[in-house]
Amino acid sequence: MPLNGQTHLTSAEVAAARKAFGPGAAEAEEITLPAEAPLKVIRPTAWTDEPVPPREWCVSKLVPAKTVTLLMGDGATGKSTLMLQLAIARSLGRRWLDLETQPGSTLVLSAEDDTDELHRRCDAIRKHYGAEWGDLEALTMVDLVGADAVLGELDHRRARIVPTQLYRRIEQLVVDVKADLVVIDALADSFAGSEIDRQHARQFVGLLKRLSKAHDLTVILIAHPSQSGKQSGEGTSGSTAWSNSARARLYFQLVRSRSDRDADPDLRSLTNKKSNYAQQGVQIAVRYSSGAFVPVEHGATMDLAGRQARAERVFLDLLRVHLETGQDVSAKPGHSYAPSRFASHPDSSGVTKRDFADALQRLLSSGRIKTEGIGPPSRRTSRLVIEGYAR
Repeated sequence: MPLNGQTHLTSAEVAAARKAFGPGAAEAEEITLPAEAPLKVIRPTAWTDEPVPPREWCVSKLVPAKTVTLLMGDGATGKSTLMLQLAIARSLGRRWLDLETQPGSTLVLSAEDDTDELHRRCDAIRKHYGAEWGDLEALTMVDLVGADAVLGELDHRRARIVPTQLYRRIEQLVVDVKADLVVIDALADSFAGSEIDRQHARQFVGLLKRLSKAHDLTVILIAHPSQSGKQSGEGTSGSTAWSNSARARLYFQLVRSRSDRDADPDLRSLTNKKSNYAQQGVQIAVRYSSGAFVPVEHGATMDLAGRQARAERVFLDLLRVHLETGQDVSAKPGHSYAPSRFASHPDSSGVTKRDFADALQRLLSSGRIKTEGIGPPSRRTSRLVIEGYAR
């Protein structure tokens, strides 16, 4: 029976515990486990005459409220600045990248930028908005540079990711400052498990969701993509469980031109690579200017869209040529990786490997191309084909 929130083990469970943990457990007079939380059982009949709750957004159609969003991005693209700008925009009740935001209190956990750097960046952003320091009462930052910034660590005995003491201190701070958005900068500093382990990834995101649910909190977790994630244009890293567990995933990257020599070093794109609650694949072009990001002019947006359309057209033309000549290409990095093969083709029209990689993902997402299995079962592989194409 329950006793002080604990549940007694059966004799069989006691014997198993003694076997697992040795004589110390055998000598214990009593072994207890934490009482289980009751199941939250839902019966749809209870919703009769109940209004359907509206979808809430921290950033309209981009960052869903009260859940976890991943922000992936290459190093030095400005992810931290982008999130500080969001925090300040919310504090001021202003738009962010010309998008409507939910005004509120933001807590930024910074393990990458120290106090002086945060000071400099916030100064540039507040000037961008024409604000005074006194206007930023709804922004709180924690400098974790050089400190133990781990929020979730591996408990080897239980073989699962568990909250740290810092996690509990941050949870109290959320309550104290009445935060409804927490930005964690970054995953590599806050997570002490294996990034490629599916269960570790899901359990850590689960800890953040627990925090989110308990305090009506939106969480944005900043992370860096792997090398293969950058090459594919998807911006992923580690286990697919990171993306699968989060409700939205954004990718912030430099905008490449036909030739890197022509690249605008200040131009970026923010794309929602995954969205459970809105259209995905939406891309926002921004330019870094005087310490903040601003949406680019209509002409620059059209130039980006035109370059993407051109890359897709050339991709399809070259894929058709390869299919007609019996040269199979793949969506997976390797010797037959389509973006690599197409970028070195005489008819590439100057489209870069990066632009071809981005075009590959857009064409797959839209269903204009697909992968199909080829070869005997013992040496099964795949190739890219155009939807509806017949050789």
